[in-house]
Amino acid sequence: MKRFFRRLWARSPRFMRVAAGRTWRLRGHLERLWLGDKKVDARLARTRLFFLLGSGRCGTLFVSTLLNLDPGAVVRHEPRGHPDLDSRPRSRRDADFAYFYIQHYRKYVIYRDIVDTGTGLYGEVSSPLRALGGALARSFPHARMMILARDGRDTVRSALNRQAGRGFKAMHDPVRPLPGDAFAGRWTSMTPFQKICWWWMDAYRTLLNDLPGAPVIHFEKTLRDYDYLKGNVLDPIGLSISREQWTAHKARKSENSAETYRVPHWREWSEADKAFFDEVCGEMMERLGYPRGQWS
Repeated sequence: MKRFFRRLWARSPRFMRVAAGRTWRLRGHLERLWLGDKKVDARLARTRLFFLLGSGRCGTLFVSTLLNLDPGAVVRHEPRGHPDLDSRPRSRRDADFAYFYIQHYRKYVIYRDIVDTGTGLYGEVSSPLRALGGALARSFPHARMMILARDGRDTVRSALNRQAGRGFKAMHDPVRPLPGDAFAGRWTSMTPFQKICWWWMDAYRTLLNDLPGAPVIHFEKTLRDYDYLKGNVLDPIGLSISREQWTAHKARKSENSAETYRVPHWREWSEADKAFFDEVCGEMMERLGYPRGQWS
């Protein structure tokens, strides 16, 4: 029955889901009155938790469905998309608000999922939560925090392709440079390509600043090297997924992957676009462990 209603809700008009997402304060207040913090905090403290956070288009759906193959774990992919997105603009500006969001809404959602499933290991692989990494680590000090990254050139191309299919209507607003950012005064004159380059850089600047010391997991390596996946993700979290399961999962096309590409491969970008990417994203590529300035 729950699955039926979830599917029905997923097919409802987007404006309804967005409006419902913005009621998170009220829902969190009711949960707080009904459940109380003591019981919720105690259950969360004895449950193993992990959060693997990244930018959009970095492989979160593929990785979450792969990790969810362990029958002893519950791994969600962006389970509260609209409330998380609604909280993000202010969370980027205000760390105390981000903590408030986790403590007054999000932890109750996680608690209910844990209780409903009876799991002792709960995790999320998410892009919308990337501005809440510090608040999650503060709220759940025992949780394992990790950063999922994908080569910025591929991520920018994938995001640009998705936005091209939408007529560039969303353009990741209201995620835009905050006052004091070097690109704050240039934003309105920037091209979609330039905005997406900045968007990718800012996502990982936020994550690396908020989660110092968190391991960076390369999405590409999880695809091609089982031993890398096992040593850097599965074993640290405590997940059991066989090489055979990993191989079979790779053979299935991800629901979130692009059917076609409307934009050229990054090798075919103009020299101006390559130069802009290097200007904005080059340092972040190095910090994440990717090559800088390589276009062949």
